[in-house]
Amino acid sequence: MLNVAFCDDDVKFLNSIVSEAKRIFKRLKVNTTIYTYTNGKKLIDDFEQYHSYYDIIFLELDLPVMDGKEVARKLRLFDKKFKLVFVTSSEQEVLNTFQYDISGFLPKRLMNERLFLIIDRVVTAIKDDNPQLQVFKVTITGDKRALIKVPLNDIMFFGSVNRKSYLHTKRRTYLLHGFKFIDLIAQYSEQGFVDIHRTCIVNIQYIFSVDDIEIRLDDGTLLPLSRRKRSLVLDKFLQKVSEGMNIRK
Repeated sequence: MLNVAFCDDDVKFLNSIVSEAKRIFKRLKVNTTIYTYTNGKKLIDDFEQYHSYYDIIFLELDLPVMDGKEVARKLRLFDKKFKLVFVTSSEQEVLNTFQYDISGFLPKRLMNERLFLIIDRVVTAIKDDNPQLQVFKVTITGDKRALIKVPLNDIMFFGSVNRKSYLHTKRRTYLLHGFKFIDLIAQYSEQGFVDIHRTCIVNIQYIFSVDDIEIRLDDGTLLPLSRRKRSLVLDKFLQKVSEGMNIRK
């Protein structure tokens, strides 16, 4: 299942491209959930809050108030992995868009000729990338609950407070539903996380330093470190650092 967003202030064109894209995804036998936006700010807000993780975003360059390039810049601050396709009537803009790591450039006048090729290529790239999306039931606001998809690499740590489990991502923190903390430890210890304390399991890639009684994450967050677990945590941290050094050689 892929989540696909289309953002264009031209409602007539928006309806047209969504209709055609649905036919193409069906032809490719790819299940999708389609989201539509007529302004970039709403798209940014939803993306930031994980109201849905978008695998593909079709973004109009010539949006009012905040143009497509500015929207793309803000979206890329949250995530580098989603596939971005710029849509525009100004074909000469293509040379000014590569810095946003685009997967396609669709001139509106050539939609019928190029949309299938772009979608086919992007879907193939997503399968090759394998972003390891995790699905959680969480509290969004108040008592409102929702299912969200979060890339594994976006998860910084899981915490337990008063027998409740929390998901801490690069963007925000969520109260989890249907997850016991002991089960999270069992599941994610095999996926690059390390158990540092009875109340916390951390994604090793976000550990900045290991002290005697706490660890510091890259964003400055301090977490308690169990003395009896310190040796194992330090070994895994040094192994991760060593792997990074080998990659850079």
